[in-house]
Amino acid sequence: MSVTFESPSHRTQNNDSYFTPLNMPTLMSTNSNNNSNNDAPTTAGATGSGSNTPYYTAPVDPMIHQDFLNAIRARHANQTGFSMSNPSSPPPRSTPPITTAAIVERNGFILNGGGGALANRRMLRGNNNNSNNHHQHQSSRQQNQANPIEPRQLHSILANKGGMDKILILDTRSFVQFSQGRIKTAINISIPNTILKRPTFTMDRVYEAIVHESDKKRLERWQSMDKIILYDQSTSQSLPDNSAASYMCTKLSQAGYKGQLLYLKGGFEAFSTIFSNECEASSSSSSSSGGSLPHLRLPGQQTKTQGSKAFSLRLPEAAVGNVGPFTAPMPQFENHAFNPFFSNIRQNMELSHGPIRERFTIRLPQDCDVNSETGSIKANNPRCLNGESYMDSQGYFVVPKWLRQTVVNGEGSALLAEMYEKLERIEQRRLQNIMLYHSKHTQTNSNDFPLSIVAGIERGTLNRYTNIWPFEYTRVKLVNPRNDSTDYINASYIQYADQQNDDTGGMNDSHVSKASIRCMQTGASRKGNEHDYRRYISSQGPLPDTFADFWQMVWDQNSYVIVMLTKQEEMNKIKCHQYWPDKINSPTRYGCVTVTLFSETVRRVRENEQDDVIIIRQLLVQHNSSDTRRTITQLQYTGWMDFGVPETPEGTLQTVAAADEAQVLYESQYEGQVGPMVVHCSAGCGRSGAFCAIDTVIHRMMSEQRSSPDKDLLFDTISMFREQRVSMVQTLRQFVFCYETIWWWLLGYGSTPSVAMDLSD
Repeated sequence: MSVTFESPSHRTQNNDSYFTPLNMPTLMSTNSNNNSNNDAPTTAGATGSGSNTPYYTAPVDPMIHQDFLNAIRARHANQTGFSMSNPSSPPPRSTPPITTAAIVERNGFILNGGGGALANRRMLRGNNNNSNNHHQHQSSRQQNQANPIEPRQLHSILANKGGMDKILILDTRSFVQFSQGRIKTAINISIPNTILKRPTFTMDRVYEAIVHESDKKRLERWQSMDKIILYDQSTSQSLPDNSAASYMCTKLSQAGYKGQLLYLKGGFEAFSTIFSNECEASSSSSSSSGGSLPHLRLPGQQTKTQGSKAFSLRLPEAAVGNVGPFTAPMPQFENHAFNPFFSNIRQNMELSHGPIRERFTIRLPQDCDVNSETGSIKANNPRCLNGESYMDSQGYFVVPKWLRQTVVNGEGSALLAEMYEKLERIEQRRLQNIMLYHSKHTQTNSNDFPLSIVAGIERGTLNRYTNIWPFEYTRVKLVNPRNDSTDYINASYIQYADQQNDDTGGMNDSHVSKASIRCMQTGASRKGNEHDYRRYISSQGPLPDTFADFWQMVWDQNSYVIVMLTKQEEMNKIKCHQYWPDKINSPTRYGCVTVTLFSETVRRVRENEQDDVIIIRQLLVQHNSSDTRRTITQLQYTGWMDFGVPETPEGTLQTVAAADEAQVLYESQYEGQVGPMVVHCSAGCGRSGAFCAIDTVIHRMMSEQRSSPDKDLLFDTISMFREQRVSMVQTLRQFVFCYETIWWWLLGYGSTPSVAMDLSD
């Protein structure tokens, strides 16, 4: 999943552009008896002189989380899936395939020879590459990760009480598992993998995630330990690369740990089966575990001390219950910040450290001369847009004020951080209110509460990540699910709509603007009405289990352009599985849809760059219920790594331009009846959100005459997109990159044809 750990910021000069408890938007209260002032969430003083930035923690009532899961359980027991009608699912159409020559003429794609040669070349060297990659992965594991230790060896270590002050045992399981049973003296490192694996999440931040002070002190002495032993629930013979234990080992190694890094073979399950007397369960006091476990209560269960003979790893069935898709019981913690579902909300972890302190400045082209006092700039071939940008009398290029202020007097980076934090805190409260609503309502109608996330939670195995769920009112629903099963796919409609006169522009108590709801009711065409802009489908990178669903969605929605903004593998981690054939002219069936790759071409963004490329694939798609085949264009941009941004916006702008040309061409071919453009990265929110925002703002700047020319189009667009899908434009760096890309586009970049790379030889 794509989650950020961009640390926060605050500017005190302009209180109107930041939240305080008094100017916070009206939200659903966690206590209906509180007045508006008392209803403000918990605040804490921010670091830095004069800062009064609030940060919002968990809702006041810790019982909300159990209520939430009870509501999910009740819904799950009463229904097998969602049958609500799709708000915008066009019926399948029979259309002749678009001609290859038209795409070649419009986009300059090299479609003959190169693609086949590229695919064949990949097949020829496939075995060698797999062998080399396996060797590299093995070397990486040996360098950064731990050596195995048998349960009996760990038992011998624990038996030597005199040496325990030089040994650290780290439990990397979830807090729910840790609360049920753990090895004595273990410290729980329950941090989401997507956070833990980041280089920016240093050991100092790991300390902050440890609640009990004594455990924190012990962990801070890691450099002086002779052995650090890690375990999870059931580790096999080797430590998985994508496990929390693996990430923690890498972090310790890179931080300079010189002692022995060990992992427990078989994990907690193997050890506790043999040596239950060396394990413990929750008790009324956390002292026996070293303090890492706060006091907790289970429904209907009295807390009592358990001796070693009476120790049991099983909780009473009455306490466990049947919680539908969840496999572990949900404890109710006196310190509700430990709730494992609630901590899965990304902002709860990232904003808990206070205001954003990181700063990123706008990177402009080297050949531009910017006036830092006014924001005007000397440029060679700028785009002068009516009412948006122009050349002044001194020959300076003048851009809109909302964009100009991002580079003026060195304050732009602080302003951008402030705006991003505002987005984050709105979304944090939005997700908190979703949990509150579901805890009070066991039956939810999407019209009553459009932000329901129950479908995503119930169909958890179909999600690539555990904290990116589609909202009900924007959720794409499969028209004809396979085997009459669920209509669920982790994909959302995304579309900007102007705030009309009958819309105040604000959010109702469901935290969704009227404009956003309205544009989801207008159908899946490019424009619902004259006030709406291009519609997209933002999707997670397909999993092997969802390949058929993905192609079914493409067919159902009449989508002809797919934009892929990730490599299949990044930093030795699979970000998106290959959902298309890798052989030319070799039909491959995905459920009810047959896909054939007939062309693959690579274009370099810059002539001297080997990895920053756009791969253009032409695919023939046919549903088994139709005799018609459709031509689909897939554009894969490889220059944008997860959690980061490209070196320059040029590749992004070229991808935006190529996708726009292909989409417009298909629309002209089929008289505007083409469905949404499908955009995906890995999670379908960070890079995908940035792409959709950039493309939409370019269309807005080119097409509209606005009564408020100083309105920030990017912030306005991203704000609405976040109402439609979680974490759209997911990191501060991505947020700044969106502004950077619009700057480069206005300065004339993005229209120069890229260098095509013919791989036919």
